[in-house]
Amino acid sequence: MKYSHVHYRLVVISCAILLLVGCKDFLDLKPKGKDIPETIDHYNGMFNSTTLTSITYSLVTELGTKLGENILYNIFMSDELTATQSSISYLDFKMNQAYGWEGKIFSEEDNACEWASIYQQIYTFNVIINDVLDATGGTDKRKLELQAEARVNRAFRYLILAQYFGKPYDESTSASDLCVPIIEEGDMNLKNLKRNTVREVYDFIIKELEESCPDLVESTNHPLRIYQCAGWFFLGRAYWMKGDYENARIALEKALKCSEINATGLQLWDYNQMISQWGYNPSKPHAWTSGFPANNTGANKEVIYNYQYAISTISSATGQPKLFVKDEYMDLYGEDDLRRRFFSNKATSGTPLEGYRRLPCRTTFSLGADMTDLYLMLIECQVRSTDLSIQNEGRVNLEYFRRHRMPAETAVIPDDIDNQEKLIRFVVEERLREYMMTGIRWFDMRRLWNDPLFQDLKSGYTHTDGVNNYTLTEDRLVYQIPPKVLVFNENWLDNK
Repeated sequence: MKYSHVHYRLVVISCAILLLVGCKDFLDLKPKGKDIPETIDHYNGMFNSTTLTSITYSLVTELGTKLGENILYNIFMSDELTATQSSISYLDFKMNQAYGWEGKIFSEEDNACEWASIYQQIYTFNVIINDVLDATGGTDKRKLELQAEARVNRAFRYLILAQYFGKPYDESTSASDLCVPIIEEGDMNLKNLKRNTVREVYDFIIKELEESCPDLVESTNHPLRIYQCAGWFFLGRAYWMKGDYENARIALEKALKCSEINATGLQLWDYNQMISQWGYNPSKPHAWTSGFPANNTGANKEVIYNYQYAISTISSATGQPKLFVKDEYMDLYGEDDLRRRFFSNKATSGTPLEGYRRLPCRTTFSLGADMTDLYLMLIECQVRSTDLSIQNEGRVNLEYFRRHRMPAETAVIPDDIDNQEKLIRFVVEERLREYMMTGIRWFDMRRLWNDPLFQDLKSGYTHTDGVNNYTLTEDRLVYQIPPKVLVFNENWLDNK
């Protein structure tokens, strides 16, 4: 189909300039003799590419497409992880740097996917946003829907960039804390770009989402596309990351309401019913290596919008595990908590290991939108409310969520969770139980860094390799700008 060629041309263009690294050679947006996006079908088709559904940097050349970076290094940086003298040797240099919370992860040769692939995708969305209203064919309403979808996609990606390259949102410093450049043009010849502040980036994200969500389509047939449930989800996440839990709650409640009319059949998996169907065998629990439904096919009904990444670098069916879960974090699971079944202290062969590894029955997670995160964010916002009736809604929703992860009789909130502070902490623990050893915890560590309720957690932000010990410091809550980017932006002040 013609629109597939259009998308390919755009990827070629965006890769050629390495997005923000100052390449002098470029193709015009309407190159002579090339396919260009002109019709509404072209623009609609530009969304339908798997290159937009993951953080994977792909270099496109005349010889074809070469897969580049696809490892997210935050999966090595969360506090539940530990290593031994034997396991640490299986980490490569960049993994070791991330695990030790070192500043220098990337070299000048590296195309860091946390930067390059996201700006690649932003370029595509900029083209749609700026030109789709002039497309031929289609109604004005349809053009606005596609523009809104592109704006939400772009805003969501800026939210991810802010988590890697900007400090956690702090109202007192956000106007001076540097983040990433906001680029709205579909022009690859931009120069003299500057790093916007954390406040400017969040203000941009929220404005884009507030304005665009009402124009999104109500439903979709595949989690490749963004629709109202996903849009309100991302608005809620932006407020939630910012620490504005009341506005986050309002947006997330809209997202939950929209999830009820979705054509993909969104639901929370009931592990009580599904875990055996996915291949778990209690006689050989350590040998569970496959079965969890895939994100990118629509089989995983918890996925609202898929933006996936792999954790196979720390969750492999063969070989020595690189990292384990600290014993005290494994103790957060009750014996009846079925999420505990995703871990084992034995190799696939049954040989005892030095600690608990994550089993490779599920190796793909999403930074996009899913029902799990929707419930857990909403519940946290609800239990943080000063309105007791909303707090009680949070309790009800929390027990509803837990009944999908363990037998009903053990899903009840413990009796000693008897005040608001304990309840908030219990919900944050629930997030840890859900996302153990997936890298998601890293974003919570950032978000809660300045939260008065969680200052005691910092004492546990340590790693060991069996010989050396490492402690997370505030400077390392952000990535340094990849050197390959700084080479072409020498006037930028790098993160410490």
